[in-house]
Order: sequence, then structure tokens, then C-alpha cells
Amino acid sequence: MELTRITSLHQLDQYRDDWSLILEENQNTNPFIEFVWVYEWWKHFGDEYDMEIILVKQNNNPIGFVPFIHKRRWFAHTYTFMAFGYANYMDFVVYNHLLPNVIEFVFDELIQSRRKIVFSLHGLLESSKTPKIIEEYLQQRRYIFSLHRVITPYINLKDIKHEEYMDKRKKLHRLNKREKRLRENGELRFSRSGQEEMEKVYQLHDKRWKKKRDTSGFTNDKVKEFYRSLVGIQEGPMQTELDALYINDTMIAFHYGFKCRGRVLSYVLGFDDNFEPFGPGRILEREKILQCKKDMISIFDLSIGYEPYKFELNTNVDYTRKMIFSSPAMTAKIIRSLLSMKESLIERLKKNYEFVLFIRIKIGKFLFVFRNLFNKTESDGSRGEILAFLSRLKKFLYENERYNVYRLENKDVPVSANAEEFIELTINDAMSSPAISQKQLKEICEKMYRGYKGFYPEGNLAYENIFWMNDKVLRIGPISYNERLGRRAIHFKNWHEGNLEAACSFVKKNSKAKTVFVTVKDSSENDASILETVGFSICKQICKRTFFGNEKYEIIE
Repeated sequence: MELTRITSLHQLDQYRDDWSLILEENQNTNPFIEFVWVYEWWKHFGDEYDMEIILVKQNNNPIGFVPFIHKRRWFAHTYTFMAFGYANYMDFVVYNHLLPNVIEFVFDELIQSRRKIVFSLHGLLESSKTPKIIEEYLQQRRYIFSLHRVITPYINLKDIKHEEYMDKRKKLHRLNKREKRLRENGELRFSRSGQEEMEKVYQLHDKRWKKKRDTSGFTNDKVKEFYRSLVGIQEGPMQTELDALYINDTMIAFHYGFKCRGRVLSYVLGFDDNFEPFGPGRILEREKILQCKKDMISIFDLSIGYEPYKFELNTNVDYTRKMIFSSPAMTAKIIRSLLSMKESLIERLKKNYEFVLFIRIKIGKFLFVFRNLFNKTESDGSRGEILAFLSRLKKFLYENERYNVYRLENKDVPVSANAEEFIELTINDAMSSPAISQKQLKEICEKMYRGYKGFYPEGNLAYENIFWMNDKVLRIGPISYNERLGRRAIHFKNWHEGNLEAACSFVKKNSKAKTVFVTVKDSSENDASILETVGFSICKQICKRTFFGNEKYEIIE
């Protein structure tokens, strides 16, 4: 066997056919080692690294490639697989029947030529042959090594019974209810997207992660061009698939993934936070799984990680290894020990999903506030987060709130011949109003998901003019109080002196409700006076007391 180092993109391009031929014969399903993916990554990021792809020849014919990055640090040489942080999986590109011989040859040659050498190889799927062969090699040479694993859930689409699988998962998180509410408010559409939609994808991703800590770098300038270029790959064994969920032709969720010989890998999933109550990400993921089943895809790969939604969808699990080992030289052994200790800590922290969320959300929000407190465009958002935190802290330490529930029999509501007409609010209405879509769209979506219907005066759509009705639940948001309503009863909110009588009249004419309920804060004497003028009378009082997080409710009839 003969070993050659490929150190330039031009040199690599000469072996395009040889590389692809190996993977075709192996029937590879790992998209990250396909030539087009490796080539695009090197083209965009290769100038930042000392690239060294090892080419192995036998009888002057290429039989394998090993995509390494070579670094010189700490008085030693380190070899890692390329695209760490981008490629979830990596591997040797070698004919399967020659893999043990090539692994032995490559490591022996490198260790002999670089006496102080450390290997840190990420992304090795345990279901592949490579990790076991490397482990056997290390045991034969009596090299000390460490293994670090991350769970890799997937769906075996060949084994699932389609209807049974989907029926079970539709009930999770009330997905049926969420989708139904979303469809009631607009035209929902799932479809394939292309490069021209990538800017919308980046905008959605940035919006979702604005106040969170994003380690993916998905929308960094240089990275954006890389992912945009991959979307253009629509032919060959590895293709990039960009799918999206639209409501009224507005993208509210996207799925960025790769397809490779019967395997679809979910790479980045994002959605518009405004629509989060409806679960657009879950709806889109379900539609994508359905599409894969119809297209005779064998594996839907949910990729590495401990996110709960993956374990709600998966049918099987794999594991992805990182293997760290070195030559016997003392310097190399010390570096290997330090890298192993670091990786063990990271592995333990990632398994603690609550800690991951703390870093992602709490620390991310803190960094957002810190960065933008004096930024003209984002200062309002930063100050709003500070005020919200102080309000939560105050309520946790001590809270004593009282709300009065007022009642009016519908038969007692006077109906004026000139009563104002109201139109039911839809998401399309809210999205078409710039003032509402920029500030109150998320709040409107939350209300609609919770069963409220909004109504506004004809020809006068403004958030302050919308009143909300719910015929299922009486809900007092500030004190987190919920109470099921009886039959033919309605609770409405966001009323004010200017629309109260007209709203009551509208309810009487357009619903079968016998009783109307509204709630006001006990200290709001003006609101109480307005209600009594219309004919409402107090029926009970809801008290909530909190002391250092201990909550107690009291209902006074």
C-alpha cells in the first residue's frame, strides 16, 4: 500500500470519481462523507485549516481516503476528522473489504512518521464497521484510548405500521388540536423549497435564537453561503432537502436535511416563535416523516442529541462515538489525557438536558440583555426582559392578588338597533396588519390556541379594539387561574368602556350563551363601576397568595 497526502482542493478534485465509486460500491448512507459535501466544506472553510486528506493506493489504484485536519500544537501533532461542528458523522472512505487493512496501514504510517501524535476522531456511528475495527487495532497495539458517546435516535420506516405510528404521535402534545386550530385560521401548506427561500430560513432561525445561545453558527455570514450552496445539490446520491410549512404563503417553519441512498437526516429544524403555541415544528416534522414513508425511504435520522422530541418520534437508537488515542510518546499521552478529560466533562453535561436548557435559554437571554442594553434597535427588548425578570422575582417572593368575577345573564343585555358590528379575527388579518404582526402576533396566536376567538369592529382593526371570547374556560392569566365554564356560558376579556355594551350586544345576537362572565382586578374601581352600569354583578372573588414560591388559591363566593 502507498500513502499520499492531499493538501489542496484542486488535488482533491482529481479523485472525485474514485471517491464516489468507493461510496457507491459500499452503498454509503452517510451524507457527510459524500464527495460533494466534503468538497463544498473544504471550498468554504479549508483556508482556516491545515487540510490533509490521506489517500491510500494499492497497485497504483485509489482504495481509500481519510478526511483529516492536521494541527501542530503543544509540541505534538493532532489529527482530527474534518468538519467538526458541521458534520454530525464522519468515517473512512474505504472499500468495505479493505477497511481493516487500510486502518492498520494508515495509523501505523502516521504514528511512525510523527512520533508525538494524537488522534481525536468524532462522528463514528457504532452501527458502522469502523469503530470496532479501530478499537481492535488499538487493543492489538496496546494503545490507551477513550470512547465518548452521544445518543443518535432514528426511525426505521420499514418496520413501522404507518397508521398506528402516526395515530400514537398525533396525540402527543395535543398535536391534532394544535393543527386544527391553525387550519381554522388560514391555509396550511407543506412543500419543498429551494435556494431562493434560504434568506427566509435564515431570518426565521435568527428570530428564534435571538434571545437564546445558538452554538450551531447556522446564520454566520460565511456559514450561510456554505448551507446555501448545499441546497443547490439536487442530483446524485447525496441531495439537500429544504422543506417548509406555510400559512397563507408565509413560511412559519423549515426543515433542512440531507438524503443519501435511502436515509434522510434531519439537520436543522426551525420555526417562527410567534406560532409556537400551534407546534409548527412538530407539524412539519410529522409531514416530513410521512413524505419519507411515501418515498420509500428506509431511515429517518433524527441526528445526535438528547432533545425530548426525538425520543417521542424515534423507534430505534444508534450511538455516535468520539475516539481519542495517541502514540506512546509521553507528550502525546499527556495531551490525550487532557482531551479525554475535557470530552468526558462535555459528554456528562450534554446528558443533563436541564443544564443544556439553562445554558441555551437562561444564559442566552442574559447575553442578549448584556449585549443590547444600550443598543438603539434592541434596547427596548433588553429592558423588557429585565422588567419581566424583576416581575417574576417579585411574584415568587410575595404576591397577594384578588380578582372579581362578574356575571351578566344574556337575557338582560339590551340590544341596540345601531349596535356596532364585529368581525372575527383570523391569523391572516393579524399578519396583514404591520402594527399587530410586529408586536402582538405571538400573543394573538397564544389566545387562539387556548380557544379564544377575537372580534374587532368592522373597518377598524387595531389590537386595542379586539375583544376575546372563550366558551370553554374562564382564565385569569396574571394569576394562572383556570376554571371550566358550564354549558352556554362565555368569558370575554380585553373589553373597555368604549366597546363593552356593543360587545355584550354582539354576544347576545351571535351566540347561544345564557351567561357572560368577565374578570377585573379587585383594586380597579373604575372597571367595576363600568360593569355595574351595564348590568353586571359580582358573583365571586379569586384570591392568590404566594410566599417564596408557595401558592395558595382561595375562592370566595
